[in-house]
Amino acid sequence: MRCCGILFLCAVLGGCTEKESLFFHAGVGQRSSLNEIKDLFQKRHPKVQVNFSYKGSGYFIADITRSKEGDLFMPGEEFYLLQAAERGFIEDYDPGRDVAAHFITVILTPRGNPKQIKRVEDFARPGIKVGLGNPKACAIGRWHEKTFKKAGIWEAVQKNATQSAKCIPELGNAAQHRLIDATIVWATTAVLYLRDCEIIPIEPRYRGVIRLPVALLKFAKHPRSARLLKDLILSEEGREIFHSHAYAVGPVAHDAEGFLAAGDTSTDLLMEQLIQAAASVKDSTRRVTRESVGPLIGEVVRQRKTIRAGN
Repeated sequence: MRCCGILFLCAVLGGCTEKESLFFHAGVGQRSSLNEIKDLFQKRHPKVQVNFSYKGSGYFIADITRSKEGDLFMPGEEFYLLQAAERGFIEDYDPGRDVAAHFITVILTPRGNPKQIKRVEDFARPGIKVGLGNPKACAIGRWHEKTFKKAGIWEAVQKNATQSAKCIPELGNAAQHRLIDATIVWATTAVLYLRDCEIIPIEPRYRGVIRLPVALLKFAKHPRSARLLKDLILSEEGREIFHSHAYAVGPVAHDAEGFLAAGDTSTDLLMEQLIQAAASVKDSTRRVTRESVGPLIGEVVRQRKTIRAGN
């Protein structure tokens, strides 16, 4: 009887209401930004728990097709969301409205850039150990193939490849530990390796611009809460969080293949800020300001503290 009384009281007062649990399929490359947005969202909506399934984007379609589960979908490239839309899995996607930010491709090498990699064509030099992504598993793998084919060196780069990564952090770790001489990653991955790697901007004609969309899934169990989270991701506040993790936000012009459009300079400042951020982590005597490293100042401070802690 005592138990029944407690249950009745809970029902009346609403104190025992179970949390809604949102299931969010997201590319592993978005982890840092989305975790920050999640923390902000759950503070504002304490009755909603956000659970992410992070993985390489190439795995999502098979998972969603099999399970028919999930509230939100944010893969590492629009290509994968459009695949889901073709299968009838997406609810109300507007490509003009629902792109939160952009991945921008950069070259990543071990600290000091021992093989002096300066441009895309250097990946084809004999003896260069290249890290590639598996195009069937992660979005960056598709961009490796697109970029090197555009440069006319795909076959030579394949011969130099010593890694076929299933997700983009594998490439960052390989550069950090000098297992490869060079790779191409998103700027958002490169910014995590400011101490142990070098970031080289890719010349504009080979610089990939990857739209990062978010959409509700048609079988969402909690569509109202999912829309609230989607709205936060697409808000100015959400975009600023993405910007602080080295995403490009705002309009970025690109050509039909997805490379930076001729004459577009919208990502040049971010490239310079990445270079300054990497130099500032390696040299603690450098003065760090928003004027020098822009929105990346938080990441610079974090990695400087990590160095002082001896990790």
